[in-house]
Amino acid sequence: MSQEVRVRRAWKRITKWLGENAPSQVQAINPGVDQSMIDAAEEEMAIAIPAEHRVWLLLNNGSTAKDVLEGHLYQPHQDSVFLPGNNVFLDLRQIVDVYRDFLAGEAGWQPEWIPFAQKSDAPFGYFLDTGAGSAQAPVMYFAEASLPKLAFPSLAKFLEATADALEGGDGIRALGNRVPYRPVTDGGVLRWKRAQTAP
Repeated sequence: MSQEVRVRRAWKRITKWLGENAPSQVQAINPGVDQSMIDAAEEEMAIAIPAEHRVWLLLNNGSTAKDVLEGHLYQPHQDSVFLPGNNVFLDLRQIVDVYRDFLAGEAGWQPEWIPFAQKSDAPFGYFLDTGAGSAQAPVMYFAEASLPKLAFPSLAKFLEATADALEGGDGIRALGNRVPYRPVTDGGVLRWKRAQTAP
């Protein structure tokens, strides 16, 4: 099965679970972009977005639909935060902006690294390492003043592990951490908590 098909299937499982258990967070997910927008982003970054990431953006363009009100960008809405480690699924504009900012100012940031998820209140999150030399770009976790850590071998595996954790209530080793995180819903809002502290 191709990486692209695996991404589609895993993302469908994730959005189905959210619709049943955290419906307000489904409403924060943007519709997909079209190919011309991806082409423009690639031209602006001067790097190709991996096929599996492209498929995901064509399905949905980030979890930032509630971050903009009357044309103005506000702080990320709590409903935007639902990926493991309580990260926001970056939309295409944010991907380009974060990529450009990190490349200009973040020590050690490489041109081959494409961010796709980030904390709403800190420069921590996940990126795809397109220069890894493998068939698919591995998912790496980055945090301020620390070396990136391998989190998952591919975006498809990241999404599949997320779907498995949501459906089974099991732990996922988010943030490149050895300590597993579990999904917990409170008032219809999904948050990821360290397994030993989760109820």
